[in-house]
Amino acid sequence: MINSGLKETQENRVEIGDFSFDIIEKAIKLCYHPSLVGATTLEDKMQLLQFYDKYDMQTFKNDLQDCLISECDETNVCRLTNAALISNALKLKTKCSKFLHGCLRSQPILDFDLLDKDFALNLLKSAFCRVSEKQEMHFYDEFFR
Repeated sequence: MINSGLKETQENRVEIGDFSFDIIEKAIKLCYHPSLVGATTLEDKMQLLQFYDKYDMQTFKNDLQDCLISECDETNVCRLTNAALISNALKLKTKCSKFLHGCLRSQPILDFDLLDKDFALNLLKSAFCRVSEKQEMHFYDEFFR
């Protein structure tokens, strides 16, 4: 941004209004001390993932995805899925999707109602076997005899 020739270049500063000071400070500190990620709350990590996505900081975003993948469980998978969708975090989204598939009908999941509705619908659809149009016609013929 500073080298782009835009307003930020002339003023030699960048205004970030859509993240709290705390998140911005943590994002910068984690650039220099990635070992501090473990001491960060899950909520902050999800916000940091959004920050790294918005400002195209791919290396930090990838590292944070790996960290969140290792923390994925029944208590946070729905919130992590939503964070992955908002942050375009494909690795995390894939992990959450596989985790949720593994839980179908056997594992209780916290905050399922918070899960992005489109994602939940696709998850449900993918849980069923697909049939060809020919098989579908045969099914209806047999069913309505």
